[in-house]
Amino acid sequence: MPLTTTINAQQLLEITLYTNKPSYWLGDSVQVFGYLYYDNTRILDGIISVEMDDSTGWPLLLRTLNTGTPPTTETLQIISVYPSDQAGNPKSGFKKGTVGYFTTIVKNKNNTRVTFELTLTVFDSQQGIMDTSRLTISDMLPQANGTFTLPMYILDGAPTGTAIVYANTFTNLPRLNGTALSIEKSTTFAITANTAATQSQTSQATIQAGAQFFTNFTVPLYQHYGYYNITTTCKYLNETAIAKKRIEIRVPDLNGDNKVNVLDLIIIAGSLGWTGPPGSIPADVNRDGSVNVLDLILTAKYLGWVGPP
Repeated sequence: MPLTTTINAQQLLEITLYTNKPSYWLGDSVQVFGYLYYDNTRILDGIISVEMDDSTGWPLLLRTLNTGTPPTTETLQIISVYPSDQAGNPKSGFKKGTVGYFTTIVKNKNNTRVTFELTLTVFDSQQGIMDTSRLTISDMLPQANGTFTLPMYILDGAPTGTAIVYANTFTNLPRLNGTALSIEKSTTFAITANTAATQSQTSQATIQAGAQFFTNFTVPLYQHYGYYNITTTCKYLNETAIAKKRIEIRVPDLNGDNKVNVLDLIIIAGSLGWTGPPGSIPADVNRDGSVNVLDLILTAKYLGWVGPP
């Protein structure tokens, strides 16, 4: 399994970050996991901030993961997050192709003002990452509660079913060295093709056993392909650790027109029989070192795919 390079603000605190593969097809399951150490000892009460930016640089995933038992010294507390209308009135779900809203109630547990990033990440019913929404909150008063409603476009390409939204707060985006200020809160909601919707349920983030942090998801067919950058950060005992990794998300768009169609098959057909080092021939779609019928079969699975603008 590939291991990222770890960058430490201090020598004692360290994140080791892994993915189960370096390269994925759109629709594949991606696993991101690792460990947090302080002075070579695993930390059981840390919070790992995770950001994944797509090939356009857009933050497609913003989450926090516990390394064991969540700490009790949060700066902020996310009291609740729920699907709503624009005015904050609760709803149970949204239709595809419409703008949904999510209302989050946050408490500043500090005795000083706090400026932070409030973020939402939506996973569709098949664990596919749909999108994020975020808002900068400036100078929230000490010991105060705030209610914030953020929009999120429910993509036409998203599958119907029970989706989930994750709410988090950060000092800044992790790629800008931001760290978590609260424990993640989540809730489910319905994505429908009509007006019917199911009842939402509220839940806490899953706590992983031991010191390992873990999340899995898919990059669905309605997202971009290319190179995605993953950043993890953690602040612990006044030290900050950062670990970064790059993964490849692939689709057999051989001519780069943001589509998979007969033109891509023609490119492969014109290269049939070629051999070379794996990955050296564009038509060697499965990167086994030769262009053959297997590359045609793999590309045919994606026929009709059209990427986002």
